[in-house]
Amino acid sequence: RREHNCEFLVFEETLVNSIKLADLEGTEPVQKTGQVRWYKKPNPTAMYSVSLDPSAGTGGDYAAIQVIEVNTLEQVAEWQHNQTPIEGQVRTMRDIMNYLREEGVYQIYWSVENNTLGEAALVVISEMGEENIPGTFLSEPRKGNGRSYRRGFNTTNRSKLTACAKFKQWVETDKLKIKSKR
Repeated sequence: RREHNCEFLVFEETLVNSIKLADLEGTEPVQKTGQVRWYKKPNPTAMYSVSLDPSAGTGGDYAAIQVIEVNTLEQVAEWQHNQTPIEGQVRTMRDIMNYLREEGVYQIYWSVENNTLGEAALVVISEMGEENIPGTFLSEPRKGNGRSYRRGFNTTNRSKLTACAKFKQWVETDKLKIKSKR
C-alpha cells in the first residue's frame, strides 16, 4: 500500500488562485494601537490609502479598515470588528489617520463605501466634521447634474467585479503585498 503526503488545499473555488493563497504567509504585527494591527511603521515620505467598509456592528458582517502604502502597494495596517457601531468605526478610521499624521505622514487619502450602511458613516463624518479628519476624502466623480451626489464610493455588482478582478491580478502577480494572517 502506498502512502502519499498530499495536502488538500481547498474544497471550493476562490477568487484568488488556491495555490497562491496557500503560498501567502502573513506576518505578526510590529505594533498595535487599540485593535489596529500595524505591519509596518509609517514612512513620512510615503502616500497612504485608508478605506472603511462599514457594517451594522451587530455581530454579523465585519466592518473593516485597510491601510495601504500606495507607493509600494503594501498592506501597512488593518482593523476589523463586527460589534463596533458605525460611530466607532469612523472614529477608529480617524484615529488611524491621526496616528499617521503624528508619524509625519501628510499624503493621506481616505474614503468609505457610501451605499446602505455607508450612508450612516457619511452622517457620522459630517457630524464629526470632515475638517477634523486628516487627509483628503476621495469620492467617485459626479455623474450628470443630479442633486443626489454622495461622498465616498458606491459599490455595485459591476464595480465589485471590476475591483475583485484587479485585486486578484495584483495578489497573484505579487504587486499587492498582503501582510495579514487573517
